[in-house]
Amino acid sequence: MKKLTYKFSNSSTDYYFAYGISHLKEFVDQRNSVIITDENVFANHQKRFKNWKVIVLPPGEEQKTQATVDSLIAQLIMMEADRKTTLIGVGGGVITDITGYAASVYMRGIKFGFIPTTLLSMVDASIGGKNGIDVGIYKNLVGTIRQPSFILYDLVFLNSLPQSEWINGFAEIIKHACIKDAAMFRELQTTTLK
Repeated sequence: MKKLTYKFSNSSTDYYFAYGISHLKEFVDQRNSVIITDENVFANHQKRFKNWKVIVLPPGEEQKTQATVDSLIAQLIMMEADRKTTLIGVGGGVITDITGYAASVYMRGIKFGFIPTTLLSMVDASIGGKNGIDVGIYKNLVGTIRQPSFILYDLVFLNSLPQSEWINGFAEIIKHACIKDAAMFRELQTTTLK
């Protein structure tokens, strides 16, 4: 297990590499945390959420709307979530976007973190502080820029990914290598997706 902290001008994010979700309670208060995930992740990994408060959303980009966030906030109110609550998005880019956005506006901002479950969300959606929702045909039109407190990389979640999700993730890795990392691009050229 490895922890790395990246400091921003007014915050920092702790990155936990090769940690399992079972280590989550070592750095967040389980009693004051709510996990947000989708039906697909929950169905494939239900036992990993045992003893956590969990809100399960329908999957898909079409859920990334204000109506979903309003429903999520209503559930947080019913759970008596307060300023000490930490939201934890466990899922792909839709879940991390929704979780970060909801945490940024609930009670004018509460702590949040991510456990990305797809390769694409590990290398793109969960990093950079971009949190948002879609409005009609406009993707990510409404949102915030706010860094998560932590990102935990539990590689076990990748075991349930279909081949298309591996391809999506590696396409993003290749894109970043083309833009900024020639050495990584050369390394990627010498290997296969497998």
